[in-house]
Amino acid sequence: MKKVTLSIATLALVGFYAGSASAACDFIQPKAKGLKSSMIRAFAACPSTEHPVANAFTEGGTEACTPVTPAEIDGAGTLYTFSTKGKCSVSTQAKLVSACEDVEDSAGNPLGLQVGPCHITFVKAKCGGILGTDGVTPINAGDTGWSLATLSRATLADDTFGDMTIIDFPVVFSFGDPNNGGIKLSGNSAEELEPLVGVNNADLPDCSSIEVVDIIIKDPLGLPFARLGGATRP
Repeated sequence: MKKVTLSIATLALVGFYAGSASAACDFIQPKAKGLKSSMIRAFAACPSTEHPVANAFTEGGTEACTPVTPAEIDGAGTLYTFSTKGKCSVSTQAKLVSACEDVEDSAGNPLGLQVGPCHITFVKAKCGGILGTDGVTPINAGDTGWSLATLSRATLADDTFGDMTIIDFPVVFSFGDPNNGGIKLSGNSAEELEPLVGVNNADLPDCSSIEVVDIIIKDPLGLPFARLGGATRP
């Protein structure tokens, strides 16, 4: 099961668009398939609320903060960790779907969207090697509630009011139940938005650009766990 959350202010705006080929679409934007990236542990910035001032220096003299601290919310950081073989990845695919009404949900059921072309973003994410709060035991069915939280900025050709960039909107996808340290999800933007904005407003116009402002995996308590990045180890 997946869930999605959206601000009330955003709902008022998202409800304006139904896909249309008659809008202006005068902004210049290259075609782009989406993103595919690894994700790494989310650590507190330096300086930050967790580290108000730099308290160390690298060998080369760059200011730094120690100890290394997980990113926090209201003073709390995640107690979940990666094993030495742990990893996470996420991918999005922006597609111009020629017939919106043919788009299916994760169970293979037609979503019943509007007739005609539209922009749909498909999202996949998976992790392995996540350890529980004891730092030893892989997460399993009892550690439910993992989520992929996204913050997006949409620029689109609205059928009624023309080209516009709407307010940044958050959408939260839920992972399935953990199994032996692993979690995964697969879904699409229309499926997630339909319960909130209705079937006629869950698809974006065929002229749409979605910027990824932020994307983060959160633990069952909603605390930051992983962000986009790369890492090496000896």
